[in-house]
Amino acid sequence: MNSNIRHIFFSLLLILLTGISTLGLSQENQDSDTIYRAPNLFESDSLIQLSITTDLRSLVRDIGEKNKYHRARLSYYLGDSIVSMSVQMKTRGNFRKDRSICPFPPMRIKFNKAESSYTLFHGQGKLKMVTHCHNKSQRYEQMLIQEYLIYKAYNLFTPESFRVRLAEITYKDSKNQMGPLKKYAFFIEDFEAMAERNGKIPRYEKKIHQDHTLIGKVTKLAVFQYLVGNTDWGVPTLHNIKLIAKTPTSRPIPVPYDFDWASLVNAPYAVPNPKLNIKSIHDRLYRGYKRSPKDLEYIFREFRMKKEALYDVYVSNPYLNDKEKERVLNYFDRFYEIIDNPKRVKTEFINNARTIKYKK
Repeated sequence: MNSNIRHIFFSLLLILLTGISTLGLSQENQDSDTIYRAPNLFESDSLIQLSITTDLRSLVRDIGEKNKYHRARLSYYLGDSIVSMSVQMKTRGNFRKDRSICPFPPMRIKFNKAESSYTLFHGQGKLKMVTHCHNKSQRYEQMLIQEYLIYKAYNLFTPESFRVRLAEITYKDSKNQMGPLKKYAFFIEDFEAMAERNGKIPRYEKKIHQDHTLIGKVTKLAVFQYLVGNTDWGVPTLHNIKLIAKTPTSRPIPVPYDFDWASLVNAPYAVPNPKLNIKSIHDRLYRGYKRSPKDLEYIFREFRMKKEALYDVYVSNPYLNDKEKERVLNYFDRFYEIIDNPKRVKTEFINNARTIKYKK
């Protein structure tokens, strides 16, 4: 083999070996990404199937002011393998923590960040869980799906909203005093994580007037609450409202949560505040402040643009039964009839709007 041929041969061999090495490195990096970049809990709408094992009776009955965390084990399948981790759980809430209202109260779950690394719950600290409330009533499961879908609906209108993830959980009693219980629940994105995702910081001050927040944002929120038939919120008291803002002194953005008193949820325990002068939670009441017809029309335009996507949130959901879907769509139809009627807009959103009362 002469020197030229030998040179060409070794050059080709070097290129081949380099390519194989690069391919291996690329595959190694790809595998590394697969391992280290586990999907974020709230980046999918697919149902998670989990099991939680704990002293269930002790947990659900620990509802006092000094209630504590209880040890539990959370498990789920990943392919043919079982992912299992220790967690801690405690009851939470105000109204729904009352056992006469919800024998199975809402929960807060706390993860061990080291143990949950490389799992679906990586990066999570504490999360709120909305649970089924009653063990033996299908109505309460439909209520839970309805509340979950209100969060999903609000996600359509702004990223400055809480993301949620639906789960089917099999609760197992470690003391064998109760049989397994399979029910729906959903996780709510952490407040600080939601703020960070939006490039904002959490704000915790009370007594901030609704009109001292960003006007366009709070007006959209108020119209959305009117859409779903929810009057159970208030900005100054931070009642079912969180605040986020760019800086500690800039105008905040209100973010709603806890929609169980909305007409769409139709909870049997929900009654309107007597001060609101409405007879039923199904009677819509706009709780925003007075805006001009032009400002309202700007907000309504977005609701019209997203009407099809909004309806699809409910129609395409496989866990909401047909009767509930029909009820929701009829309720939404009436909303769109109102915002397309200038006389109704004047009555509902201008004449009946809240006004700032100045002290003399």
